Amino acid sequence: MKPELKYGLLAGAAMIAWTLLEYAAGVHHTRLALGNYTAWGPEVILLLMLWRLLRLKFATLNRYWLPAWEAGWYGATASLVAGLVFYIFLNVYVARINPEWPDLHLEWRVAQMRAGGESEQTIRLFVRNFRWSLGPVGLAVFTVGLFTLLGGTVSAILSLWLNLRHKEPPDVG
Repeated sequence: MKPELKYGLLAGAAMIAWTLLEYAAGVHHTRLALGNYTAWGPEVILLLMLWRLLRLKFATLNRYWLPAWEAGWYGATASLVAGLVFYIFLNVYVARINPEWPDLHLEWRVAQMRAGGESEQTIRLFVRNFRWSLGPVGLAVFTVGLFTLLGGTVSAILSLWLNLRHKEPPDVG
């Protein structure tokens, strides 16, 4: 199995596990404010998997450097796989596992916005955008599209960092 596929599947599975842990801990029911912080878990998991993937690529390709465009391609491919896995899960999660979560989160967030003095027009715009982002198209854009873009960009940057940290053996000869 190609490492990009392997690490993409691992990242997708880890993101699913993280979301289920949030669900089990009540972050999507009773501790909605905590969800503002724990919602970054899938992105952090993806970045850690990309870092591991690029380190593996350095080792298996037996190179002293990895071009940023090549690392970006590896990262985008792994992130696409992870995004597809996570997209399928999120559709099931919102439709079957925890269908009341969007309404609970929306009610909590609207109450916060009203307490903060936001206008009703701003609140309505937020509600419409939130509902769209949890629909099939919105989830595809945010999980598949943005994860792929994030993965490719971050992998290119990570490769530059790993290239600078990687020490070449001295040339004796």
